Amino acid sequence: MHEFKQYHQEDKTFVRETKVYFSQCNQYHVMTLAQLLDLTSVTASEDFVQRGLTFDVLVENKSVLLVSRNSFKIHRMPRMDDVITVKTWEEKAIGLQFSRRYQIIKDDGTVLVDGDSTWLSVNPDTRRIQKPSDFKLRPAPTQTTEFCGTPAGKIQPSENLQRVSERIIRFSDIDANGHVNNARYATYIADILPETFLKKPITNFRINYAHEAKYGEKMELWADFNNEDKIFVVGKNQDGICFESEICY
Repeated sequence: MHEFKQYHQEDKTFVRETKVYFSQCNQYHVMTLAQLLDLTSVTASEDFVQRGLTFDVLVENKSVLLVSRNSFKIHRMPRMDDVITVKTWEEKAIGLQFSRRYQIIKDDGTVLVDGDSTWLSVNPDTRRIQKPSDFKLRPAPTQTTEFCGTPAGKIQPSENLQRVSERIIRFSDIDANGHVNNARYATYIADILPETFLKKPITNFRINYAHEAKYGEKMELWADFNNEDKIFVVGKNQDGICFESEICY
């Protein structure tokens, strides 16, 4: 029987041990993109919780942290029953964006996924973005390390996007911040992929979050599936682009 632990290393890296469960995987026994996003964002949140920065503490201090961009270099997607360690640590802020890294490692030492992400501090009352230098609840990180994949920067989507689907935002899509949870967008993406792309192993995945989507709104999904090695999916609501994503095979 595995005893899963979570703790901070001396260098402030947060370590969380777990396994990949049946419910986190698709019919090919591979972790879904949505679950990868959920696993990493939950681990980032738990890093703060273990340092005393719970959701309630952040709200009391007029700050909620929202993921802005994610990029994952997928060496091999975690599979059902894999015992894994998820590591995350903060890096020096970039402009208005907090910076965070991830690494998912199998119990035999194999690195499965490397991740890079940026986050924004938003005042929950005004919804205005706040400077990282104004976030005084923990010492500001100063380290910078090289990322082995494509950094979590701005995605330049294809000019050949076509409208392929639409969906209404349901209650189950909404999280405690009152908008669509970041991981749900990966479910929207998977639901419109042609079967040939569902079977292919993903090597890189990037997603940018632009505007909030809320309960009851309609989201249109636009995509370019013409390239076998790289595809784009974009979600739009009445206010414009909600997310842009790039998947490489």
